[in-house]
Amino acid sequence: MKELDFTGIDPLRVPEARRRITALEEYLALPSPGTADAKRISKTIDLSHLQFQRLARVWRDHRDPRLIVVGKRGPNTRSYGIAPRAVEISNQVIEASPADASVTEIAIEIERLCAVEEVAPPSRPTVWSYVRKARAAGRVPAAGPRRIVIGRMWFHMPVKDQPADAMPALLAAVLLPEGHVIAHRVSVDPLSPPSVDGLLAELSDRRSKGAAALPLVMDVEDRRAAEEALDAAGLSAVSGQRSSTQTDLSRAFNGQLGPLTVIHRRSKARPATRKPETRLEQALDATEAVSVIEAAVASNNAATLMSTPAFDIAGTG
Repeated sequence: MKELDFTGIDPLRVPEARRRITALEEYLALPSPGTADAKRISKTIDLSHLQFQRLARVWRDHRDPRLIVVGKRGPNTRSYGIAPRAVEISNQVIEASPADASVTEIAIEIERLCAVEEVAPPSRPTVWSYVRKARAAGRVPAAGPRRIVIGRMWFHMPVKDQPADAMPALLAAVLLPEGHVIAHRVSVDPLSPPSVDGLLAELSDRRSKGAAALPLVMDVEDRRAAEEALDAAGLSAVSGQRSSTQTDLSRAFNGQLGPLTVIHRRSKARPATRKPETRLEQALDATEAVSVIEAAVASNNAATLMSTPAFDIAGTG
């Protein structure tokens, strides 16, 4: 059987898809599978024999894992009574705003123009939703000079043998404003967070003499923790930034890394836990969780339409 493609399936539903496919392959491999076989095998995956036989036909005809588990309901597209002209004004303001404009500044301008035309403006949370969609679609220009920013992302993704409120973490060195991940580390264990030292060592190894020298931006806590690694890499001139680098990443990624939703501030994650919502969903084992995040990094980088550029780090020899 060719390698299965689980693209488009919620990562929490992939284990159940694999379980069902194994049972379906067992059934279809029988010389003349019948109702008795369907009843016996369907019990192993908690389906009725009628459900199982329907899935068997689907799998036989299409071999598409997406048809084996029900997908989640799509995003809500209701307008909640927002006037079409207010939506139009909102999109025009968002696309015309500078890349570093705050949501509050954008909302104030939308409210002003809506008042001029005597239409009710969207709420500020709705404006934030519009901004995120526009940035994700590339309709808003990227902000700031080229630089490499070190920061973190967390994911609502239950992992086997980890506390219910644990979230896998990605430590990344990101080329901004493009949003391309140059180097990264992943951890699913809150007691063993990703290593800044290891990330810096990889960055140092990837430096190219004579390439464009880019500023390296990291917060003061990471700078303090990685002092020895910076010295060893010849990066002692790099200073820590007192303002949070998470703000830079939040603006660049807008809560999305490839197909995965991202938390940019761990302390503000709501809800604090994510449990499997249905019997189709299962907590991932550590290897599966890491693979899902690695695939999201690759998806993000592919979407930037660029390969990792040659670079040096400013202020170093």
